[in-house]
Amino acid sequence: MIMALFSRIGYTYLPTSNIDEAIEWYVNQLGFTLKSPKFNDGVGVVAVLSLPDGYSVVLLVETNNETNAAFSRNGKPFQTLALNCPDLPYTHEMLKNNGVDVSEIIVRSEEAKYFIIKDPDGNLIEAAWSVWD
Repeated sequence: MIMALFSRIGYTYLPTSNIDEAIEWYVNQLGFTLKSPKFNDGVGVVAVLSLPDGYSVVLLVETNNETNAAFSRNGKPFQTLALNCPDLPYTHEMLKNNGVDVSEIIVRSEEAKYFIIKDPDGNLIEAAWSVWD
């Protein structure tokens, strides 16, 4: 029997220009929890956040560089992180009502729907529902 090299994705890094504002936004708008006090990793300040499941971890990394966690896909910005939603229309409506920058819901089929969230630093996050979740 071959032993697995990895067990799961550990965490995702997201850049931020203001760690305190980012922590507040992710906690108050998306429901993340700050797992421990922010700390200096020798390069700058980092904050560890998680979703209620405790396994979905995001590390906010403060930087002075103008950057965000998105890349271009055929000339259009594309997200690097997706969050699963048990009730996508509810999540969309709640975030929209709270003033969060969200796209309209995109329906790929009866099997998959999603929308895009833009955080204050321009990081693109996909909020998704599918039959495979």
